[in-house]
Amino acid sequence: MSTARPPARPLSPWRAAEIAYTRHRAVQRYNRDFGRIPDLVSPRTYNERMLHRLVYDRDPRLTTLSDKVAAKDYVADKVGNAYNVPLLGQWRDPAEIDWSTLPDRFALKPSGDSGRFVLVRSPADRNTENLTAIARNWLSARRTGRRHAEWGYRGVPRRIIAEPLLTGPDGNTPPEINVYTFGGKAALIRRFTGRKTLPERRDAWFDPTGRQIEMGVVSIRSARMELSDALRAELIDVAEALSAGLEHLRVDFYLTADGLRVGELTPYSWGGHCKWRRPEFDASVGDLWGGATDYSVFADFAEPDLIASPPTDPHSWLRAWEKLINAGDFETARQLFAPEIVAFGSLARTMTGLDALEQEQWRKIWRSTRGFAFDAPMHVTMGPETTTLALRWRSEGRTEDNGWYERRGRCTLVLERRNAGLVCTHSHFSMDPGVPPRRSD
Repeated sequence: MSTARPPARPLSPWRAAEIAYTRHRAVQRYNRDFGRIPDLVSPRTYNERMLHRLVYDRDPRLTTLSDKVAAKDYVADKVGNAYNVPLLGQWRDPAEIDWSTLPDRFALKPSGDSGRFVLVRSPADRNTENLTAIARNWLSARRTGRRHAEWGYRGVPRRIIAEPLLTGPDGNTPPEINVYTFGGKAALIRRFTGRKTLPERRDAWFDPTGRQIEMGVVSIRSARMELSDALRAELIDVAEALSAGLEHLRVDFYLTADGLRVGELTPYSWGGHCKWRRPEFDASVGDLWGGATDYSVFADFAEPDLIASPPTDPHSWLRAWEKLINAGDFETARQLFAPEIVAFGSLARTMTGLDALEQEQWRKIWRSTRGFAFDAPMHVTMGPETTTLALRWRSEGRTEDNGWYERRGRCTLVLERRNAGLVCTHSHFSMDPGVPPRRSD
């Protein structure tokens, strides 16, 4: 496969209409998610540059990269077949799958879609009737190219593939590592621990020198991790060989017991809708895409500061919570809450556990508000070990035109004394009647 970009085709009326429709959908969805219109004329942020690729880039190499079967040939040609995850089989009709030929542990995926898979880890997972039905649904469903306007997926043949389940150096699930490349050069390395669907999953971001940097997205917490020089060098060498001649590519690796394996090649990372933990991350990564090489804009990673001492009285607890929520310091805020907390919100579902509360309420809703404060007076009921508070709160939320509106409501908090401090075991925040739900709610 040539690394040279194919010449642009003349803009036909059909293609012009397709671009206009794709642009409308992309802008509409972005505005719904972020409350502003993206700049697709002079894109700067990572999300804007990715949306520009979605709307305008029709490089046929994007189809090769998006095809899980063709991508294996691409990897073999560029860096050798040893870096590929073996292909156990491919089928256009799930009825053709001979399940008896597959190993005890394997992964089933559609070849031309993203985010869909089934892992068979034990005989209990090997319900072939159910697996066949899932595979049929994959082949008949709208795929990523249509759902999210990711053009590269549209020309990929519809097939089901099977791959062996890999093991890491410790015999467990292999760690995942993503390398973000721009202009054929490795720019960022992201390492994971834990399985994708579990709340204990964590990530760590590194620059090309191996320095762990302050970076992250709202859906996952970061933690201190190690990245050896030897592993970093191999990751960079392989990723740069695979991304040569490409404007941007994310190379997804598994660190297995047998060494590095390329899981996927991802040209549409987050589809232009990455919810970075801080807005400046979107701009800084966008600058890397634009050719910047100054990594001093990325601070060294620092473990979140601990609260000097747990609040021992309700007033101190409320003041600590106000400060942390306004600072967006959700990592430290977790120390004010019990791991088993049960919580409710105006529109949020029942949230059981601290991870669910952080993701569903703090990050999805309160992250887009400002000026949060509790109002006096408050009603207090105190017992030997618990304190129940009923009080009012206020903040400001974003309007659809990116302005601000007043949010007021009331809440109930149950605080329990543990280890000489107070932690919240139950919270219920709701807006006043008549306050219309807006984007930030």
